[in-house]
Amino acid sequence: MDANELDVHRTLREQLEFHWNHQLRARLEGITDDEYFWSPVPDAWSVRPRGGSTAPVQLGAGDFTMDYASPQPVPAAFTTIAWRLGHVIVGVLAARNAAHFGAPAASYETWEYAGSAATALDQLQAQLDVWLAGVRGLGEVGLRAPVGVKETFPEMPMADLVLHIHRELIHHLSEVCPLRDLHLHTKPGTSREQLMTAKTTHIDPEELHRNPAFTQGVMTPAARTLHVGGHLGTDSTGNLLDGIEAQTMQAVRNVLAVLAAAGTGPEHVAKLNIYLVGGVDAQVGYAASRSVWGDHRTAITVVSTAGHARPGALVEIDAVAVIPE
Repeated sequence: MDANELDVHRTLREQLEFHWNHQLRARLEGITDDEYFWSPVPDAWSVRPRGGSTAPVQLGAGDFTMDYASPQPVPAAFTTIAWRLGHVIVGVLAARNAAHFGAPAASYETWEYAGSAATALDQLQAQLDVWLAGVRGLGEVGLRAPVGVKETFPEMPMADLVLHIHRELIHHLSEVCPLRDLHLHTKPGTSREQLMTAKTTHIDPEELHRNPAFTQGVMTPAARTLHVGGHLGTDSTGNLLDGIEAQTMQAVRNVLAVLAAAGTGPEHVAKLNIYLVGGVDAQVGYAASRSVWGDHRTAITVVSTAGHARPGALVEIDAVAVIPE
């Protein structure tokens, strides 16, 4: 291409891609459920469990609905992060992806709105990926083609619609950022780390082997710390069960019992330490622990030891958990 020739197709794509990759994505990362549903004013429009809304209209087909009214109130209703993300995901992206890029049909009335921030961000990324892939595939001819009857102005070129959608995304997603800042600064004594209370964060660098059973590191939110002491495979009467499989399952159950008593569960465990007597079949113990623990990945250290304080004990397990404030 001549140095003086403008590549309109690339310019249109990069209008959003640059903003998303270098500004917006980092500002949206890690939104908690508390932020997602929070509003600094009463009676804001939001996404709510079905049946829990008092808005004139409740849009959606799933367990959560989005508040709405027609005609819209004057002044316009204040909207939460949940509502704004729902609007962007469905009205700005999903409906256009369906109309122009072969994605499944989507509308405010038929959408299953996200009941958590993490799910909403996943929906946003998925719809954004479809949109950007579709725009990349348009080419110069596609950008000049009329948008058709699925849009309000059917004779408008596709390039104009791309500009409109990108303006909408930049506008509405940027509105989310000051809401996050307000949430942070109107709660005395909190920090950005303290907002990450929904879950611990897994750290799995790409250069390290990714194991489906455990994570390489865990970043904990600001919270109370629970140290679960070492547990053997003993039942409620103090009897030691027989064999590595039975002892491991019981030791895990004992750890879970302490977690439950503290009001938490395996999803908030940052670290497990497992001490196995040398010579036992670690794979049997691993399979037994997974059958009770489930698929909650955490950081794990396995140590081979000569024995435990109680004769016959083959495994001992302790844990460190965090309980969000």
